[in-house]
Formats: sequence, structure tokens, C-alpha cells
Amino acid sequence: MSARRDADGALVGYCATARDITHQLAAQAELAAARADREVMAERDRIARDLHDMVIQRVFGAGLALQSTAARIGGPDGDRLHTVIDELDATIRELRTTIFDLHQPAQKAASLRAQVLDEASAAQDRLGFAPAVEFEGPVDAALPDATAAHLLAVLRESLSNAARHAHASTVTVFVRAGGDLLLEVTDDGRGIDPAVTRSSGLTNLRRRAERLGGTFTVSSPPVGGTRLRWRIPLTATDPAPAT
Repeated sequence: MSARRDADGALVGYCATARDITHQLAAQAELAAARADREVMAERDRIARDLHDMVIQRVFGAGLALQSTAARIGGPDGDRLHTVIDELDATIRELRTTIFDLHQPAQKAASLRAQVLDEASAAQDRLGFAPAVEFEGPVDAALPDATAAHLLAVLRESLSNAARHAHASTVTVFVRAGGDLLLEVTDDGRGIDPAVTRSSGLTNLRRRAERLGGTFTVSSPPVGGTRLRWRIPLTATDPAPAT
């Protein structure tokens, strides 16, 4: 903007020049977003390498050491060692799945219903059959992203426990959103082993619920089997992401 004056130097107006920089700003925003995406992918690759080179190798080494020990021990102690070895094998498989996911570009999250169905489908190979899935209430609309991430983690662990311990022929997943959020995973297997109820996996599920102001219970339905019930109030907030 500049002033305009007459021959005597008196101010008679202003001259303004405008330039549209919309495209320039859009290009700068795209460049910044692309740079941020590259930085995120680089960090994800670093985490994936650390998981593979350090964590998986250590867990694998611990499993080999336990296998060597279990081969010399029989009876209940040997059985318990083999159970721990199976848990370590399952952990390695889950870590490898996580590493694969870390190498994939971030995509827009699917609906929670779709993600629950994906988790059920992924468990089919371990269970030997497809779990039944039921929904009730506004599941997609009612949940914050962080709460949905906790629910999916709980579902994944519950299905993994059913595959490892239940020896079931059917598993039903029920998700209800209303005044609270309820996740039930019910199987018709051999029932819950007291040793399993004290496992680190179930303890983690209980802690997730308590962290969100909810509850987690393990029970046996009248017809037998096991029911895991994870319930939280939908007004709960959790500043930390699910892991």
C-alpha cells in the first residue's frame, strides 16, 4: 500500500496492490504435512527395528532357555514351563504383527464396528472357527478414539486367551454402547483356570478398566465356559493412548 499525492504534495488517496497466495499457502501446507509424515514413518521404522532387534530376540532367547530347562523337568512344573513357553511364542507373534503394522503408512481409521469385526476375523485361525459378533446401541458414535483403542486391545487379548486356554467350539463377542460401554467375550470351553485369572494378560485388562473408571470380571455362565465382561462409563476420559 502506498500514498498518492497531487502536484502540491497533498494526500489524495492510497494505492493498494493485493496478490492471491492461496495456492502458495496450500503448497506450503502440503509440504509440511509430507515432511511430518516422513518423520512419523522414520520414527515408526526405528521403533520397529528396536522391537525386532532387541525385544523379540530377547524373548526368543528366553523361550529357548526355558525349552532347554523344560526338557529336563517333568510333572506339573514342566507343564507350567511349557505354558510359559506358549505365552512367549504368542507374544512373539503379536510383536511381529505390530512390527508389520508399524511399517505400513498410517491410514484413516475404519469404524469401530469394522475394527471389531476385523479383530474377530483375525482370531479365526487361532480359534479354528469364526467368533460370532453382536452390537447394540450407537457403538461408532458414542466412543472417543482413545476409548475405542482400549476396547480393541481388550478384545484382542480376550480372543487370544480363548484361543490358548478355552478349547471352545463357540465364542461370542458382544459390544453395547448406552449409558456405559460393555464388552463381553463368552466361550463354551472348559472354564477358567484359577492360574489364568492371575495371569498378566487378565491383570492388564482389569487395569485398563480401572484406569477408565470401570470394572472387569471373569465368570462362568450357567451352561459352562467363560465370560469376560469389561465395562466402563462413557463419560470416562483417558489422556493416555492405549498400548
